[in-house]
Amino acid sequence: MVIYKSTCHPVDISRLDLFSFLFSPNDQNTKLSHDRKVVIDAESGKSFSYAQVNSLSRKLASGWKENVGLTKGEIVAVFAPNQFDHAILYFSLLAAGCTITPGNPNYTEDEFHHQVHTAGATTIVTIPSLIPVLTKVASRNNIPKDRIFVFGEQQVEHALCLSQISSNHEIAFPDNSIDPENDLAFIMFSSGTTGVAKGVCLSHSNFVSQVLSVMTFEKEDGAIGEIDIMLAFLPFYHIFGLTTLILRSMYAMNPVIVMAKFDLERYCQLIEKYKVTVATLVPPIAVLLAKSPIVPKYDLSSLRMVTSGGAPLGKEHIEQLYKRIKIPVRQGYGLSESCSGFIYQSIRSGDVGATGRLVSHAQVKLVDADGNEMGDDEPGELLLKGPFQMKGYINNPKANEEIFTADGFMRTGDIAKYDSKTKEFYIVDRIKELIKYKGFQVAPAELESLLVGHELVADCCVIGVYDAGQATELPRAYVVLQPSVKPSKSLAKELSDYISSKVVSHKKLRGGIRFVDAIPKSNSGKLLRREIKEWVKKEQEQQEIQSKL
Repeated sequence: MVIYKSTCHPVDISRLDLFSFLFSPNDQNTKLSHDRKVVIDAESGKSFSYAQVNSLSRKLASGWKENVGLTKGEIVAVFAPNQFDHAILYFSLLAAGCTITPGNPNYTEDEFHHQVHTAGATTIVTIPSLIPVLTKVASRNNIPKDRIFVFGEQQVEHALCLSQISSNHEIAFPDNSIDPENDLAFIMFSSGTTGVAKGVCLSHSNFVSQVLSVMTFEKEDGAIGEIDIMLAFLPFYHIFGLTTLILRSMYAMNPVIVMAKFDLERYCQLIEKYKVTVATLVPPIAVLLAKSPIVPKYDLSSLRMVTSGGAPLGKEHIEQLYKRIKIPVRQGYGLSESCSGFIYQSIRSGDVGATGRLVSHAQVKLVDADGNEMGDDEPGELLLKGPFQMKGYINNPKANEEIFTADGFMRTGDIAKYDSKTKEFYIVDRIKELIKYKGFQVAPAELESLLVGHELVADCCVIGVYDAGQATELPRAYVVLQPSVKPSKSLAKELSDYISSKVVSHKKLRGGIRFVDAIPKSNSGKLLRREIKEWVKKEQEQQEIQSKL
């Protein structure tokens, strides 16, 4: 039996709830001033100190219990782009004993409904512009209007703002009524290959162990220290942004500049203005930093490290970025189901293009299609066991049965290998059919279901087509039309627009639509996506040949 274990020092996992863990005395907050600014609004320049975040969160927590009537275990859905007071909202709900289910603010009404309904949310927090659609969603889920709230300091229609809810006194902590091992802190929604997003149940202990394990790795590696400043454009509703830019940064008291949305020029301006030291990003942004003519206009010399996640970053892109910004570029690997990263590169000795090494307490093994365990230099599906693996998918026993093995390991759906020479893991392929567009997950089955629902479509298959220029996959549909319908550019646009009207932005068919006579399938009727990917490969090879002529 080959089980790979972390070589990092083990760390004692605190038995506290997540809020108490973050604000109880630790190595960082006992030696740094609590007046230190830890949250800074990119546009207004307003800031919160560590002490203010603590106090405001606890006052709002009291307000949730006293003025709203939230009780332990209630589930609160949060739909908003990054907000200056996002961390305070999250911490207040955790301190009140609630469970948070954050979601993409660009969802359609049906997508909002699916998350609210599946999670069983009783309360919604959002931004003013989403009040109309989320009032409809609330009605569909029997949530009264007075259980819809907005960020900020101004009431919008029937929705009270957070400052109106807040109490004059701080809630006490630790909360001994919370069972850190079993009570849920967050329900993150992750797309599945079935086309329906699944609710990933993550306990307080899951997050506490993730924070401690990753920070132990980073301290031993010298990756992130107390002097570091980070810039947050990664969405706080995504596991990468949540763990890195809200939870771990608050525990370490690292200042974070909050951007509501990404803009390259503004991003560079803010790095220069605030002397940002760590760039936390996804591969497409790494490509922009490496290639855009905007970047050299600004002084980015304060940066000392780039950390990339959400999807693999190719070796060629890492080398291009290093030529322009001569600082270490490290990758990480994780899932919503693993509470974010559990494999990270070393900035001291990592091989360019490697995924990295295991953090404290992580155990993995590699297996073939029949479940046989593989050894060094042999590719196999990566299976994880550790204190940060999820409790399971909410109300989905079938998916839970499929993802967990009898011996307690969790399937990742990704093919990896352990290199005996570099002593690092490499992600080499993906079993899962999910498409990764700029760090977001796109389920082909969801788009296929929508396309087949169109009266002119007889059959279809959606795959991800890698665009090297953007360092991301683009969803592309191969469509069989009804016998009486002829393919045309206008029809392709009509179908593309149809999909765009039904889904959030990152699920759009940016890879285009190709009309074909038939979709390859197995004898059992299963889509043979690999055959279609071979079509793409040949097409790209032909394009390369043509470009050289």
